[in-house]
Amino acid sequence: MLSPYQLVRVFNKAKVAEGNQAVIFLSSSPITLPQNELIRLSADIRKDKGITTTCFTAELEAGQYEVQCFNNKSAIQCCGHGMIAAAKNIFVENKLSKIIINKNITASRDIDEAGNDVVKLSLPRLYSRLQIVPDWANDVINFENEKLTPNKSAISEDDDGYLLLELSSVLPLKVFREMQLDTNKICDNTKHAVVIIQFDKEKESLAMRYFAPQYGVDEDVATGSVMRFVADYIEKNYQCVQLDVTQYSSLGGYMKVNCGEEKVFITANASMETQ
Repeated sequence: MLSPYQLVRVFNKAKVAEGNQAVIFLSSSPITLPQNELIRLSADIRKDKGITTTCFTAELEAGQYEVQCFNNKSAIQCCGHGMIAAAKNIFVENKLSKIIINKNITASRDIDEAGNDVVKLSLPRLYSRLQIVPDWANDVINFENEKLTPNKSAISEDDDGYLLLELSSVLPLKVFREMQLDTNKICDNTKHAVVIIQFDKEKESLAMRYFAPQYGVDEDVATGSVMRFVADYIEKNYQCVQLDVTQYSSLGGYMKVNCGEEKVFITANASMETQ
């Protein structure tokens, strides 16, 4: 029997980003409902509330939790904003400050330099590999009918993981936010979700947008799990291990990212909300 759910907003920052909401069901015992039923519940919530991610969280033993995240069609393999939202809910309900999620991920409660109560998520690195920019990618990004050309590209090791495209020049943020991608070309040419970045090394500041139309997500408004791949790329190519990351979607997302030897650490605001 599932308890009433909670709403949690993640990746928000005043005057910068509204962040992304997730629905969290928190159970004190393993969840036995079949996956198709969990997907159906997630689809009902999306239809009713417009929230794209629902997470089912179960306590396995003291300090250890299983978190399963879904959109309206399928399970999400690694959902950064969902796990941060689930951790926030656990910290509030169970008065904990550090937990283990799905055996190899940790989350801790922290206070940032501004005094905000934040969540720090530790994810295994996802290693990037440089490649030549695909020909089709030179024709996929545009702004006011002008093509924007990437000058660098990388992919993750898994065949259906991530494709990174770095723009050849630093654009005004208004242009970066309003540029459009041809989602049909993405679907026709790759199984990878596509992340577009531009990086200011001097300010250690990364601007990002994320598209996965092949999986029903034309643009994700705020996502964290892709940073385990993007942060690896930035460290390899720019020798930078600390980033301020802003996602320039319709709502926007903000996080701080640090690279460890085998881990990537994502720190983000997370706040409980009323239904």
